[in-house]
Amino acid sequence: MINEKDWLKNHPSLQKLTLHAKNSLSKARFIAQKFGYNQVLNIHLLFSIMSEEGSLGKNILEDTNFKKEEFLRIFQENLDQKKPKKASHPVFSEEIKKTLIKAYSIAKDFHYPYVGTEHLMQALFEISDSVIQKIILSSDAPFSIKSFLENNQLFQIAKLFNLPEFKISKKTGGKAGQLPFMEKFCFNINEETRKKNEPVIGRKTELERIINILGRKNKNNPLLIGEPGVGKTALVSGLAQLINNGLVPDSLFKKTLMNLDVAHLIAGTNFRGEFETRLKEIIKEVSENRQIIIFIDEIHTIIGAGNVPGSLDLANILKPALARGEIQIIGATTLGEYKKYIEKDPALERRFQLVYVKEPTLEESQKILLGIKKHYERFHNVSLSDESVKLAVDLSVQYIQNRFLPDKAIDIIDETASHVRSRDKVSDFTREIKELERKKDALLSEKENLVFKENYEKAIELRGQEKLLDEKISLFRKQQTRTEKKHAIQIAPSDIIDTVSKISGIPREKLSQAKSQKIKNIRLTLSAKIIGQTEIIEKLSQTLLRSQSGISNPDRPLGSFLFLGPTGVGKTLTATILAREFFGDSQSLVRIDMSELMERHSVASLIGSPAGYIGYGEGGNLTEKIRRNPYAVVLFDEIEKAHPDVFNILLQILEDGTLTDAQGLQVSFKNTIVIMTSNIGTEDFTRAAGRIGFDYQGKNGKNFQKIERIKENVLKELREKMKPELLNRLDYILVFNALDKASIGKIVELELEKLTQRILKQGLLFKFDSALIKFISEKSLAKNQGARLVRKNIQELLESPIAEMIVQERVKNNTISLQITNKKIILK
Repeated sequence: MINEKDWLKNHPSLQKLTLHAKNSLSKARFIAQKFGYNQVLNIHLLFSIMSEEGSLGKNILEDTNFKKEEFLRIFQENLDQKKPKKASHPVFSEEIKKTLIKAYSIAKDFHYPYVGTEHLMQALFEISDSVIQKIILSSDAPFSIKSFLENNQLFQIAKLFNLPEFKISKKTGGKAGQLPFMEKFCFNINEETRKKNEPVIGRKTELERIINILGRKNKNNPLLIGEPGVGKTALVSGLAQLINNGLVPDSLFKKTLMNLDVAHLIAGTNFRGEFETRLKEIIKEVSENRQIIIFIDEIHTIIGAGNVPGSLDLANILKPALARGEIQIIGATTLGEYKKYIEKDPALERRFQLVYVKEPTLEESQKILLGIKKHYERFHNVSLSDESVKLAVDLSVQYIQNRFLPDKAIDIIDETASHVRSRDKVSDFTREIKELERKKDALLSEKENLVFKENYEKAIELRGQEKLLDEKISLFRKQQTRTEKKHAIQIAPSDIIDTVSKISGIPREKLSQAKSQKIKNIRLTLSAKIIGQTEIIEKLSQTLLRSQSGISNPDRPLGSFLFLGPTGVGKTLTATILAREFFGDSQSLVRIDMSELMERHSVASLIGSPAGYIGYGEGGNLTEKIRRNPYAVVLFDEIEKAHPDVFNILLQILEDGTLTDAQGLQVSFKNTIVIMTSNIGTEDFTRAAGRIGFDYQGKNGKNFQKIERIKENVLKELREKMKPELLNRLDYILVFNALDKASIGKIVELELEKLTQRILKQGLLFKFDSALIKFISEKSLAKNQGARLVRKNIQELLESPIAEMIVQERVKNNTISLQITNKKIILK
């Protein structure tokens, strides 16, 4: 027995009862006590509902012409039937508990936020005892309670308050009623495709292969394998559209594709056997309805799914049904996941027929995007030109390397349209709609409170106001749509370039049409910063111009060079300047010291350790850096010191523009500049410097022929020590010139300018003249040093004394000047 106070005040679930429902339960106890019952029965609850003024239960009874007098007569005639010994404090009986549970169930089925007297009343009549049954049968009113129950009048009330349609006692009788588990854990791809109505573009070969497999007698389960983003799921949607349009063989004419949600299937299965029961019911429903084909995206997830100790996983439960041909499945996964999971289970793998979905070509991707662009135009209310679509595909291929077409190009279009729309200011229509929706939300909240209090007359008035607001909102939306269609925003190629720049991290100017002008200027930029190497600069500029104009092979790096020459002439500096000027950041220089790769096993440090070795899965020093930053200058320093096996890796980079790491992932080097340096011939240059000194003056100089012969000897030595297949794949082998006096002077001037700028940042002015340039140049002329001695001399002769002056506050008038006396620099 249940105490009334505990039920109505302390039990949290009864807080869902409306005020009238709580009053009816309290009155029922009073009625039971008045008539001498020690338990509150259903008949007492019905009596109290009839007496509860303003309640919906009482109003429904009155609308059915239910006679209170007739009820009292039958009630009094049956007083002794269930009357036990008299008690002063009646308690709620078990039948009241059952009635409450039933009322809660009815309210839940109709998606009511509360339990009211109408739910209690229907529960009473659905589980009526003999006394209540007499009351129903005694009534001959035109709208009897029996008719009320049979016609589900609560369904009409639910519609009044925008509650979902649902019938308690009648089954739908159609497909939905026959497939409860399929409906709960799957969604209909045919219906989704019919709503979206997106076109099927290309993939004719793959679709034909899928249709042929589905039409087989045995092993009629296609398994789509392809990289992420190539269109595996879209291929299934395309098949559904062909079925909808009747463009399939008779065997597939009535088929329905259902997408199984594996995560939803597993969710909430807390007890052993619950997951297996769900799956077995799905298999049973599909086997009984052979027109259903199940699609499982990421099918490798079925391996181990739902597995607990002592039970089977999803894959092992499906195997027998697949073997008997009771169900048909279309699966989709990547090649890597297929090899890792499904291929290792031969019993499962043999049930499927593989369909390889390759990445579409550039032309195919353009056709796909041109075919679907209208859907993005409609969604974002923009206008996309064919030029912008083709540019998105071209830039995605060139600058987004770790993803696949058409997905990466579609993402560019989608994000660009979103960005363009976000720049547009909020329209007056949007403000009006937002204000009307705010008012509507307030009305709904107020109406819900009124319904909870069973003040239905006022709630119906608010429902009328709500309809007026809906009409206004609908009108404003239509006007907004018409206006936006007339003024659709045009997406320009520059917008596509902006998006690609954000995604790839490459500066916008590297992607824009002005890029060619930037490349033209690379010659001037290199000439201003790399001194004395005119021929080198010319060869570099020519190579980069060819790659950027689209003439050179797109499947190779942008440029590949081998730098030779004496030390200190600018080989490493050239790589650094290329990274900064061409890729916009000096951090885009990836430097690999080949002296660390002298052993055969050291190759693993570039591409990653193989399986079973320490470091497997962490990636290689080279491949990981390029994967994160595919737009870089890759500098292989002192190439001759590396183990010969390293050259095999370089061959792959130079020939194919890609490198496969230890995990089988391809890393693209097609947007890199590959530079190698070598010390081969350094001794020849050193000996020549001893004989010639610093009198090399270019082609017009008296020592030009001697220098050229030295270069020829160095190249000959290089070909003897390096593999010809490596050298032949390079764009140029460039030999840097030794620096003459004029070149040293220009370098001194550049370094002094840099020092001046650093001092200026301290708020000080540094003055110098040509005498200082000449003085430092003469001190920097030394064999085997190149330009490195310039920096060292400036550091010792200028930077250290100036730093001491600044710290000791000896700088006058914020100006530092100097004079040269007796071959010494005096600062003042």
